[in-house]
Amino acid sequence: MTTAFLITAAFFSSTLTAVLGVGGGMLLISVMAVALPPAAIVPVHGVAQLASNASRGIFALKEISWQIVWPFLCGCVLGSLLGSDLFIRFPSEFLPVPLGTFILIMTWWPQWKQKFRLPGRFFGLGFVQAVLTLFVGATGPLNMPILLREGLSKDQIVVTASALMTIVHLAKIITFGFIGFAFSSYLPLMAGMVVAVIAGSFAGTKLRAKVPEERFKKLFKLLITVLALRMIIRALL
Repeated sequence: MTTAFLITAAFFSSTLTAVLGVGGGMLLISVMAVALPPAAIVPVHGVAQLASNASRGIFALKEISWQIVWPFLCGCVLGSLLGSDLFIRFPSEFLPVPLGTFILIMTWWPQWKQKFRLPGRFFGLGFVQAVLTLFVGATGPLNMPILLREGLSKDQIVVTASALMTIVHLAKIITFGFIGFAFSSYLPLMAGMVVAVIAGSFAGTKLRAKVPEERFKKLFKLLITVLALRMIIRALL
């Protein structure tokens, strides 16, 4: 019963993210939190999200902005090398509040007429993502307000974000493997979730084509805001 429930949730969460670019990862990890042991939530979620993001990127490969992906990859590799030690030593309870605040500021702060390009911003983002994902699990919303300021189309935002999160989740899985997490104990569940998220990516990619660009941007900002507020409120309660 639990397996079927999680597989169904994986499909719908992947569909949501393929349409709007964000939200599915946090939805899925929230559902998994009531069904799996705490130590298994983030690594198993990482496997499902790796398949979801990779398939979403493959279904629209030409939309990926590679000049964003490569520096992000380099930062992510460095963050992963340092992240496992931090994961063992560092308390993570306070992280959601500054993260949520950062997301809100980046989403709603007025854009300058001439875009300000911070050098190394995607290298830094990759580094931070690789470390944070070990603690938080679903860090996709952190990318979105930054991508929104890059002048990308809706498809470029969604698919480039999927490429970035593919890197993050792959790095996370490798790190948890080195730490010693027993992925083999959850193979049947992970296999079912992988199939479900790939199907969800396909369905969501088709649905995204029906969403007008301006409506997408408005829904996108609204969803990011809700997720950031949820992150802050849950940490404070």
